[in-house]
Amino acid sequence: MLCLQCMTIFPVKPGQFQMWVIFLNKAKLKMNKVSFINKQTAIFLLLLQLVMLTGLQKSRAQVLTAGEAVNIAVENNFNIRISRLGEEEMKNNLTYGNAGFLPSIDLSAAQNNSITNSRQEYLSGQINERDNAKSNSFSSNLGLDWTVFDGLRMFNNYKLLGNQLRAGELRTRMQVENAISSVLINYYNIVQLHQKVVVFEKAVSLGEELTGIAREMLLIGSGSRLDLLQAEVDLNTDKSQLLDLQQRIAEASIALNQLLARDAGIEFAVEDTFRLMPGFDYSNLLQKTEAENSGLLLNNLDIEMAMNNLDIIKGSRLPVVGVNAGYNFNVQASESGFVKSGRTSGLNYGITASMSLFNGFNLKRQQQNARIGIEMAQLHLDAYQSEIRAMLLSTYTAYTSRLKMVSFEKLNLETSNINFEIAGERFRLGELSGLEYREAQKNLLLANERLINAQFEVRLLEINLLQLSGSILPE
Repeated sequence: MLCLQCMTIFPVKPGQFQMWVIFLNKAKLKMNKVSFINKQTAIFLLLLQLVMLTGLQKSRAQVLTAGEAVNIAVENNFNIRISRLGEEEMKNNLTYGNAGFLPSIDLSAAQNNSITNSRQEYLSGQINERDNAKSNSFSSNLGLDWTVFDGLRMFNNYKLLGNQLRAGELRTRMQVENAISSVLINYYNIVQLHQKVVVFEKAVSLGEELTGIAREMLLIGSGSRLDLLQAEVDLNTDKSQLLDLQQRIAEASIALNQLLARDAGIEFAVEDTFRLMPGFDYSNLLQKTEAENSGLLLNNLDIEMAMNNLDIIKGSRLPVVGVNAGYNFNVQASESGFVKSGRTSGLNYGITASMSLFNGFNLKRQQQNARIGIEMAQLHLDAYQSEIRAMLLSTYTAYTSRLKMVSFEKLNLETSNINFEIAGERFRLGELSGLEYREAQKNLLLANERLINAQFEVRLLEINLLQLSGSILPE
């Protein structure tokens, strides 16, 4: 006999064909009565169809690939943009003037005016008295100061500024890597939720079919009320799971839109499968991690900057030599006093040298602290390197284990499908109860869910391995 619902052929024992013909005829006669049974269930089915129609409309939205999501995040993510601004600030700081190589040139000018009353009496008896005597003066100066030697501190300052810029670039890179990792994790979470929705949509469709059969069997007297209630409970359970998955998809979509720094209400569709990467080799991963991991590179740079600080402090022990030059111009006039007016102008230049001979042992203390800073930076590097190696090994071990789990779950799903098909045939032949058939269906649902979860976990572990080895950035 051919089942029109499942489009499969199953064997019919002698005498059972007539039973099925009678069953179908009676079912047709009583369809009108069935339509009035359980109105609440019918309303719920209508609502579910509306929800599924909404989901279908959403599925027609523009497909957002994982690569496109990553590109949008790299361009728009707020944390990345903030980090890039900090990097731009450090680029502005990397100049020869900020390091102390260039001279400083200053221009100054002043105009002074006064009105005074004066009375002068000389030994000869002469008296010189003047009221409201005006006087004014104008002075200007153009000066140049240039430190030509400061114990090589200007060179070490420039190296430090360059290392600070590289550190800023690495922090931006780490922010980009973290954003890409978060985007991919959220994206593939939506993918696996959609896969589960497909599984439970099939389960709901099958549950509706089984509920209809149980209801018809009850009407013709071949079934029990208990079988119908059990079928409805199972159907409602699957519907509840389906609605929960759709809610989780909505929440995950909002979270992904937030990571992409765009309107949270933008609708999009995702890829429908996991594209697992070719297997990783641990030795290559370890080599890449030690050479490209952003955290390790940043810790190495911290050691260099600590050494730069020590060199700068050492330079304070050496003399500082500078040259200076200037041009002065002064004009003054007075209605009282010995000089009525005057003007001076001229060039001045010179060289200066200074050296700190003793400053209360502060220089020694600064050097000791700088050496402690270098040792601390080295210990931070060793600790981080040990932690990264442990994380890499642990993640790789979990990755290889989950790969085997995926292969195992694929075989298990094939077995569950065969078992479910056999259970379906036996149920339609009346050799299997509804509870036993539901058990076979639950095993199939669990097998599908375990396979989806295993593939999702492998994808997450791939993302972690790529990030640890510094390979997650798009080319």
